[in-house]
Amino acid sequence: MPRHTIETPVTDYTGTVAGVRFTAGRGETDNENAVAYFQRQGYTVTPAEDDVEPDELPVDDPPVAPAPLDEAPVENPSAEPEGTKRASRRTPAK
Repeated sequence: MPRHTIETPVTDYTGTVAGVRFTAGRGETDNENAVAYFQRQGYTVTPAEDDVEPDELPVDDPPVAPAPLDEAPVENPSAEPEGTKRASRRTPAK
C-alpha cells in the first residue's frame, strides 16, 4: 500500500486522529480509509516521498550497455597450469 503524509489544518497539533499519530501537525499512514477521511476533512494529503516514482532516470546513472557478443569474457588465469601437481612443501624428516 502506498504511504501518505498527512498535514493537519492546525500546524502545531500533536495527537491521534483516525488512528494516525500526529506530531507538530504531521503524520504518516498507509491506511486508505484514513487517507479518504483526511481528504474529506480538508487535511493536506500527499504521497510519501519514497513512494513517488521518478519520471526519468537520474542524469548521473546512464543505462549500462551490454558487452558486445563477439568478445569472449576475460578469465583470470590460474597461478599454475592445469594438470600440474604441486609438490609438497614439507621437508622430509632426517
